[in-house]
Amino acid sequence: MNSLEASRVLAVLDETYESIKLISYITGDVLETAEQLRDILGQDLTTCFIKHRELSSQLKGHFGNAVLNASTLELCRLLKKSTTAHRLQSLPYERTYGMLQCLDYFQKLRQFAAQRLTTTVEEDSSRRDYFEEVKEREERAVAERLQLEQKLRLQRAELHKATSTMQSNEDRVRGELHEVSSSAQRLSNETQSGAARQLTEDTATYETELESLTKSLNAAKAELDRIQADHMETEQQLRKARKRSQLDIETQVNEYDTDVGAKEDELQQVKSEYDELVRELADLNKSMAEMRTERLEYEERRKRMEMERHKAALELFTRKRAARVIQRAFRAHKAKNAAAKKKGKKGASGKKGKK
Repeated sequence: MNSLEASRVLAVLDETYESIKLISYITGDVLETAEQLRDILGQDLTTCFIKHRELSSQLKGHFGNAVLNASTLELCRLLKKSTTAHRLQSLPYERTYGMLQCLDYFQKLRQFAAQRLTTTVEEDSSRRDYFEEVKEREERAVAERLQLEQKLRLQRAELHKATSTMQSNEDRVRGELHEVSSSAQRLSNETQSGAARQLTEDTATYETELESLTKSLNAAKAELDRIQADHMETEQQLRKARKRSQLDIETQVNEYDTDVGAKEDELQQVKSEYDELVRELADLNKSMAEMRTERLEYEERRKRMEMERHKAALELFTRKRAARVIQRAFRAHKAKNAAAKKKGKKGASGKKGKK
């Protein structure tokens, strides 16, 4: 089927769906009250409703009758052409469940037909493969779910077993705890009775020892009073000796202060003499520094003069030597010239003799 034929089929289905949708609003209540709806829907629709109601009442139970089908087609045609047909949707009448189901099924049929007519063979094959893949995944998921449920049952059994074991252990521990509590209570009672008995014995011993120690304390106090009386006289003697010692110490301190004052004066005098010597030494050091500076300057001038004198002597020696060299060269040149002249004269005289 080509695309044109597919579009025609879809157009027919759309038109049929619209017709069924319009017919769904014409319920038995609408047909019964057609006369009252004349002002809302108009004369044509009302007349058609009345005619269709009469045919329906006459041919009740005869589905597929040609006359009834023709009336239905005429009604659909008028509903499509009428401008007041949309007012049926605002009427307070509910559509029947059968018509709503028919509309739903027809809409699904239209969608399925559109999907099949607009889908190519390749797309259909791809969708089928995808469906098979999804189905296979679902089967694997179901198998995995069953396996996980089996594991869960096993884990629940193990947990139940572990819980039972823990419960038995808890009961055993509770029994042991009860035994320990009973023994602890028994030991506590025994300890309290022993402590009371020991307290009685210790109290009697304490009273006996307290009486003995009280007697010893009274004797010690009497001895202490006697010792204090004996030591009081000794203390007075020691106080007098300390007073004499303090007077002797004060005398020695005064003598020490006098000696220290004299030594301090002597020290001040020696210090002043020392300061004077230090000043004289500083002056001498300053004079020595000035003399050393003058001597260094003198030595520097003497060295400079010797260097100048040596330089002048060297320059004089150089000049004399240069003069001797020049004189020697001049004499040699002069002798050479004289020899040349003499040789020239001899040659001239020889030429004259030949002529």
